[in-house]
Amino acid sequence: MSARSRRVNQSTAQIPAAGAIRCDLGHSRQILCRSLFSSGFPGVPGGLGETLRINPFASLFAASLIVLAPVNAMAQTQQVQQVQDVQRQESVSVRDRDRPEYDAPGRRLGAFNLNASLDLAITSTDNLFAAPDGAPSDVDDIIYAVSPNLALSSDWSRHAVAFDAGATFLSHEDFSNEDADEHYVRATGRLDIGENTAIRGSARSSHEVSPRTDPDSPFIGDPVEYDRMDTGIGITHRFARFNVSLDAVNSEYDYDGLQSFRDNDESALRGRVEAELSPRIGLLLSAAIDERDYDNSPQFNSDGQAYMVGLSLNTDLMRGEVSVGQFERDYAGVAGTFDGVAIEGNVEWYVTQLTTITVDARRDADDQIGATSGEPYVTEEYGIRVDHELLRNVILTGSARFGNRDYETIAREDDYNEWELGADYMLSPNAAVRFRYQHDEVDSPAYRDYEVNQATLGLTLRL
Repeated sequence: MSARSRRVNQSTAQIPAAGAIRCDLGHSRQILCRSLFSSGFPGVPGGLGETLRINPFASLFAASLIVLAPVNAMAQTQQVQQVQDVQRQESVSVRDRDRPEYDAPGRRLGAFNLNASLDLAITSTDNLFAAPDGAPSDVDDIIYAVSPNLALSSDWSRHAVAFDAGATFLSHEDFSNEDADEHYVRATGRLDIGENTAIRGSARSSHEVSPRTDPDSPFIGDPVEYDRMDTGIGITHRFARFNVSLDAVNSEYDYDGLQSFRDNDESALRGRVEAELSPRIGLLLSAAIDERDYDNSPQFNSDGQAYMVGLSLNTDLMRGEVSVGQFERDYAGVAGTFDGVAIEGNVEWYVTQLTTITVDARRDADDQIGATSGEPYVTEEYGIRVDHELLRNVILTGSARFGNRDYETIAREDDYNEWELGADYMLSPNAAVRFRYQHDEVDSPAYRDYEVNQATLGLTLRL
């Protein structure tokens, strides 16, 4: 070996780091590295020259990597954040997704946002009174509805307050005795105490009408009307990975006319604990006790309690809650005690960005005494709903619901199902057209079997 060759080999051995850099880099970087090192070093295999000439350049190159590393990391962090923002926008139901070009802008009033709407609808029904199949009162009619709504909400960085009110005026083409008006007014508020604690309060007053399809609503006589007052107060606190809430609520029902035997007052206390097992899954524990007192029918007074355990889901594909447990309701009269498995759940599945499937279920004791039977029952109900965004401003809807009402103290059991097909066409941020077809069917040999078909065409004007 020549003296020159020995010197070259010695020089190469003295800079193993440079050789490692050249070998470990990607293909494109190896080409660039070789071109840089080969220039000015003739006769050196692989472009490696003397130690004193290589080290300064290698040091400069390494320093540049160190300087640029935070920049690359910052750029990657920004890209990840952008991807997460897009995913959050995608992980929402079709109906809740933001559509700036079609969402009603509302009006700004200082620190408040004002939203208002006017719904106009015309409905055709083939069984106005939900009368039994083949009954003389199985008649059709046209129903006109006008529904104004108004909402005012704060836009503060802390605390919140909101007011809303609405009404529905129904008029019938052939049976004016079925005309009825409904209205409500509500106020809600939240007081933030520190970063982890909030106190909530609400009050709602309304005048409502029981639909003819109510399980125990009479299909003859005037519609059943009543006044309702709901109040509530609650507190929520978060510490570590736990969310704890406690709510006290009260509802008063005041029925008109012959239905006054249903006047009652209900108070309830509900507690809930949610533990975050992970950012996507939470463990739920809840308990509720309530008491219902009837002013004119004390034999229907009852006390109830329910204890539930479940999971909350918050993933890119699903959101919602599912709980199971035990319920018990003790009646003062001959009804005795009801108990059994309690079910409560509602889950949204984002099949694609354009399709959302919502599934819900419940099973509990319905302690609202019926208008005709005067007996409580256990309700078991399951539903599914599909919303599909056909176009940016066109949403198609289909839903089905199946249920059973079991009257354990009398020989009666109702099976029912409800179907709905519809479409919403948003003309602009201030106007939308909707169409709905509904089919209600009840199979109750001990009471009445009936079917009701309704088709509704509506126009919504928004502020």
